[in-house]
Order: sequence, then C-alpha cells, then structure tokens
Amino acid sequence: MKIWQRCLLVMFALVAVLGGVAYAQAPSAPPVEFPYTGNRTAVWIVAQLHILFAGFILGAPIFVVISEWLGYRKQDPRYDRLAKEVTKVTVILYSMTALTGGLFIFVLLATYPQFTTWLINHFFLIFAVVYPLLFIGETIVLYMYFYTWDAWKGEKKARHIALGVLLNLIGSITLFVIDAPTSFMNTPVRAEGISPAEFLATASLWDKVFNYSWMPLNLHRLVGNVTFGGFVAGLIAAYMFMGAKKEEDRAYYDWMGFVGNMIGVGALLFLPFMGYLLAYELCDYDASICPYMMADQLSMFFEMQGAMIGLIFLASNYYIWLSMKRIEGVERVRMTVVAPMVMVLLPIVMTKVLTDYPVPDPTSLAFLLPLLLAPAVLGRFIPLTVSSSTVIKIGFLMVVVGNAIWMTPHGFVPTGAKLVAELELPSDWNFLALMPAKNSAAFTLVFVTVVNYVIYNRAVSQGTIVWGKIDFASQFVLVFLAFSAIWTMGLMGAVRSLLRKYFHTYNLLPDFTAESFTPTLSYSAWWITGITIVFYAVVSFAIIVTLRPSDSKGHAHEGSPVPAGAK
Repeated sequence: MKIWQRCLLVMFALVAVLGGVAYAQAPSAPPVEFPYTGNRTAVWIVAQLHILFAGFILGAPIFVVISEWLGYRKQDPRYDRLAKEVTKVTVILYSMTALTGGLFIFVLLATYPQFTTWLINHFFLIFAVVYPLLFIGETIVLYMYFYTWDAWKGEKKARHIALGVLLNLIGSITLFVIDAPTSFMNTPVRAEGISPAEFLATASLWDKVFNYSWMPLNLHRLVGNVTFGGFVAGLIAAYMFMGAKKEEDRAYYDWMGFVGNMIGVGALLFLPFMGYLLAYELCDYDASICPYMMADQLSMFFEMQGAMIGLIFLASNYYIWLSMKRIEGVERVRMTVVAPMVMVLLPIVMTKVLTDYPVPDPTSLAFLLPLLLAPAVLGRFIPLTVSSSTVIKIGFLMVVVGNAIWMTPHGFVPTGAKLVAELELPSDWNFLALMPAKNSAAFTLVFVTVVNYVIYNRAVSQGTIVWGKIDFASQFVLVFLAFSAIWTMGLMGAVRSLLRKYFHTYNLLPDFTAESFTPTLSYSAWWITGITIVFYAVVSFAIIVTLRPSDSKGHAHEGSPVPAGAK
C-alpha cells in the first residue's frame, strides 16, 4: 500500500471515530413547549395566518384579471386602475405568504416532528418537488404580470391579460396540490375490507391525493378565496374613499367599493352550496362526523357560523340599499308584487317540499323551479307592482327569518350528550332543526340577494347614478364585510381541523398529547379574533403604504360622476 493511500485511510478512520464521538456527545433535543398558547394553538395561529394571506393572493388575481379584461373590452380605464391597485397590494402581501408559510413549517417541525416527518414522507414528491416548483413559477409570473403592466399596453394588452390567466392557472393548481395533504388528514385513503393502515402501505400518491374530501375542499376554497378577495378589494376602496381629498378620487373609490362588494357577494352566493358539498363528502366518509359537527362538540361553532353568514348577507343587502340612494330617479323603480310574495313563501314551501321529496329526488324541482321563476314569468302578466323600497325592506326581514331558521338548534345545550326533554326543541317545531329547513334558509338568503341586485340593475338603467355621493356609512359596511369574511374563514378552518378529534390524521395517526381535545367556542373565538386583527392590521398597512393619496394625483378623472351605464 502506498504512503498516500495509508494517510487517506488513517484520515477517514479519524473522521469516523471523532464523528462518532461527537455524535454520541450531542444531547437529544429538548421537547418544545410554547408558553401561554401551547403547541397546538401556536401551530393553529401560524397556519391560519398563512392560509389567510394565501387565500387573498390566490383569490385576488382571479377578479383582477377579469377586471383588466373588462377594462380592455369596454375601454373603461377604471377597471384597469382597479386591477392594478389590487395587484400592488397583492405583491406586498405575497411576501407575507412566503414568510408565514416558512414559519409554519418551522413551528410544525419543532412541535410535532414525528407527525410532520410522517406526512412529508407520504407526500414527499409534492412537498419536495411539485409545490416548490409551482411556488417559484407563480412568483416569477406574478412579478412579470405586475412589472409589465405599463409596458404591455394597447396592442400588447391581450398578451398581458394572457399572462394574468397563466398566473391564475398556476395559482389554482398550487391550491389543488397543497389541498391534497390537508384533505388527507381529514379523510385518508381507505378500501373495503382493508384497514386504513394496511391500504396506506400499498397506496399510490394519486390514491392519497384523490381522497374523499380533496375535490370538495378545492371547490370550497376556490370560491371562498374569490369571495375573500372581493371583500378585501372593498376594504381597499373604503380606506381610500375615507382618505380621499378630491371629488374624482371619491367617485372612483365609491365605484371600486361597489365592484369589490359585487364580486364578493356574487361568489358568496355559491359558498353555502360548496360548504354543503364538503360536509356531504365528510359525512359520507364517516357517518359519525355529521353528529359531531352539527349536534355535539362543534354544534356551537355552527351556531356562530350561522350568525356570521346572516350578518354578512344582511350587511351586503344593506350596502345595496345605500348604493341605490345615490341613484337619481330610484323612486320610479318598481317590481312585480310576485317577487316579495315568493320571498315570503320560499322558506315555507321549500321546507315542505324537501321534507316530502328529499334531495336528490328530482320531484322537488317540479315544485321549486316554478316558484323561483314565478317573478320573471308571472310578473309580465300581473299588473300589480310595489316600490323598490318595499321589496328591499321585505328582503331584509326575510334575511333575518332565514338566518333564524339556520341557527335554530335541535336542543339548547352545547352537546347532544347532555340533551334532556326539557331542553329539546318542541316537537311541533322540531322540523326547523332538520336539513330541509336549513337548506331552505340558505336558498332564501341567496334568492333575496339576487332580487336586490336585480332591483339595483333596474335602478341603474332607469336612473342616473352619481359616483361619490354614497352615504358615508357604506364605507363602514365594507370594512365590516371584510372583517366578517376573515373571521368566518378562521372559524370554519378551526371546525375542519377539529373534525379529526384526537387524531393528527383521522383514524390513522392518533394524537397522544395533552392538547388533543376539542376547545370551547369561547376559547377558539378569542384566538380567531386575535388572528383576524393581526391579518387586518398587516393588510391595512399594505394598503396605506402602496396606495397613498399622492399616488392618485396623476390619474385621469375616470371616476367622475356620469349617467348610469355610461362608459
């Protein structure tokens, strides 16, 4: 053996020995314990903040591109300005999404290292390859989209819109990809006659991705993100309207607030049905999940959800009412008397029909479709009409009635285990606690909102709208809508996670820590409120920094008062 070979062998031996000694001397890492919050709540806080930022940067570009396309098609610079200003805020908050995402991974690894390693091993290709590549691609396209805004004008505008479409495509795929491990934790793969653990050992990555709740969660989050983005756009407009010094700026931000609210409410109309679809798949996966959600430990969370959804619909319709007040000639707008009659009859008739012909029995459509179409069909032949003010007032009343039905519980106790006859809903009224009544309540909220938007469109076509003259209280309504949407997202995110009970991954990986319990609504509400305030503060700071009043001085007077429907 040559001398240099002997030296090399000795060196490797020393490294091995010394390395082994050093490794043996390294103490084991002490368990991490977050003060005040505990480990699970710490993970919850960081994860929820990340989801809120991610929800906005995924939802906002959808209506940004739609707005830019509308501006290009109608040659209306207001749409282009709206799209660009929301994109400015999105670019700022994009970095917060990355920061909170990185913090989430660090906190999760420190607090639950075994579970995190287990989950990453099962979705290694997603976590290590697919998701990072998508995130990098989305980052590149987002900054290209923003910084080419002024360069790609005129004939190049279509190219810029196409880039925005690509951005949304990558963002939607990213959402679908990261929803795979999230939904897997609630509904892991399974097969008939085989235990989940045995099937998991041979399951492919696609089997794990395409679990029961994956696609419903994708649809629910996609619609929720658009709703969320629309209401945050309304928040941006409210801040800028309240700080505007010039009439043309107030006119523009009044218009922007209305568009943001319209997008938020338009997507909100589909959100209850996406939530029903997700709940249906969860219950189909495991029937014990349904009573746990609706009649046991999480029942009060759904009571709170009903209150928040009702307030959001009520505030949205109130904003439409305030918007109509700035339309000259609105007193001439009338509607067929059939519309308010259907509003009042809808929850009664629909509850009866869905009780006798439960979904998916198509017979129910034979009764409900004529009822829903009656205002459009019979209204042409019935000469009786009522004022728009009367229709909206009846609509407000029916929103309250619908929300009351939605919130009516089977019993007046937080869990079904403690239910006694004295605290149970009287038998004559027990139908209000069943799903047919809940479905009718949701349809009533949606129907009333649609009717109010039809009235508004008639007022726009028959009168003259003066942007900037809206009641100042409307801006507080927009602020409230954004806050309520954020808070409700936090509430339902907590519900989805708590459905796993004392499992990290349902029926597969149990949680043996002392924190594996279902917290009370009070405890959860305090943390949800704190998370919402932090997110709200960061978003408000981003709006103030990026859209200072001085930035709008160079803009044309595209928001000046104009006749309704004019460009």
